[in-house]
Amino acid sequence: MSLGALIRDLRKARGWSQSELARRLAETSGRPSLTREEISRWERATVIPGPYWLSHLSTVLGAPADLLAEEARLSRVNRRTFLSLATLTAVHGKLATEMAAGIAGRDPGPLTSVQTTHGTDMVIASMVDRSSATRLRRWMRDGAEPVLRVNAAGILAKLPDQHAAMDVALMLTHDEQARQLYQTAVLSRVCALDWQTARCVAAQPTTLPVKKIAFVATRLAGEVLNPRDAGARWCSAAMLRDLSPLLR
Repeated sequence: MSLGALIRDLRKARGWSQSELARRLAETSGRPSLTREEISRWERATVIPGPYWLSHLSTVLGAPADLLAEEARLSRVNRRTFLSLATLTAVHGKLATEMAAGIAGRDPGPLTSVQTTHGTDMVIASMVDRSSATRLRRWMRDGAEPVLRVNAAGILAKLPDQHAAMDVALMLTHDEQARQLYQTAVLSRVCALDWQTARCVAAQPTTLPVKKIAFVATRLAGEVLNPRDAGARWCSAAMLRDLSPLLR
């Protein structure tokens, strides 16, 4: 997801034109000079809004400020290689290297301490060899902590390995605790929900406000085709199934 695409989808979910978003931002910021053309440049990613406008976008669009800031940071690293491995390594490389070393050294501790991000998992997956993948499968199935199981699954889900994808899908089918953690992460990343809201929706889709259902369903429908994350594909399809009775 690019920052521009996120701004566009959040705007459309509210039924606003680019002119309407510009008007609301101008009112909130006290800068009447903001135009529809500037919004268009943001959405086309020819211009990346700075911290000032990101703050007001967060307020007007109801999106977490830290998520908008992260998307902007990734966009600035390299617009043309957004979410390429080189870009992700520049942002997540240090933490990913430490965690990959823990996996190779048979130490599950680092993966038990905190739920890793999508970007970190991508970089770790690029460092995983066959023996590490075998170890991750074991931790995914038998890990004592849900966060260890979901982290192991998240890394395996990003390997170009159909068998790993099938193993992840099987785990998500049967491991409710890990499944809710994975779904929470997908909802937060893809749908611009804060973590607490995403966790509530993952546990009970009916907690999602009616006005957000169509937006979330649209974002998840796109994530079903994500070629880089078998777990996100599975979670998105499962959550779309649960949301379908709520669509009007």
